[in-house]
Amino acid sequence: MSATQPNSYPHPTLQMSVTPEQRDRAVSWLQQAYAEDRIGESELDWRLGQVLEASNRRELNQAFYGIVEVPVAARAMNLHPAYQPLVRPETREQAGRGAAGFAHFSFFLLWLAGPLIVFALSAPGSYARREAAKAFNFQLLSFLGLVAAGVGSAIVPGDTFGPLLGLVAVAWFVLTIVGGAKALQGEDWRNPVTRALKLQVLNEK
Repeated sequence: MSATQPNSYPHPTLQMSVTPEQRDRAVSWLQQAYAEDRIGESELDWRLGQVLEASNRRELNQAFYGIVEVPVAARAMNLHPAYQPLVRPETREQAGRGAAGFAHFSFFLLWLAGPLIVFALSAPGSYARREAAKAFNFQLLSFLGLVAAGVGSAIVPGDTFGPLLGLVAVAWFVLTIVGGAKALQGEDWRNPVTRALKLQVLNEK
């Protein structure tokens, strides 16, 4: 999004001190932006530093310039991401959370077909469809990793790949459970494996 520049005639309330709740909300908003790959790690650190050093609302807003566009009227009323509730609207919606959780856990019963079915049946842009894409991409990566480790153990003499296979299996199981639990809670959690490898056969947006 285009950068939002400070108002030449700032609303008087922008000089008010930042409350702990507003600071916490600003931190949560920036962490969410990082989780969605809208900002990088170094930019996250820089913006979090601005949030922590801000003494008034105007300074707090500066942590968001360049990544969010806030209309003039909204700025005057303090309707800024830093002042929004910590629980985002999509996390309050009940619809889609059950299907999203099923997309993750269905792998135990239906393998890759489980999340793929949820993805195909869910509306584009819906929470369930996004989570189904995340589940499918992670399970595909995990399967490829297990296959690669299995092939390596067959080619390389000794038990070099044995511990690696065990580690991959444990990590797969734990991350599958965490992903399903987060989906049932309505959270937009990013799996560290898919974040690092960035393989998206199904679009997660």
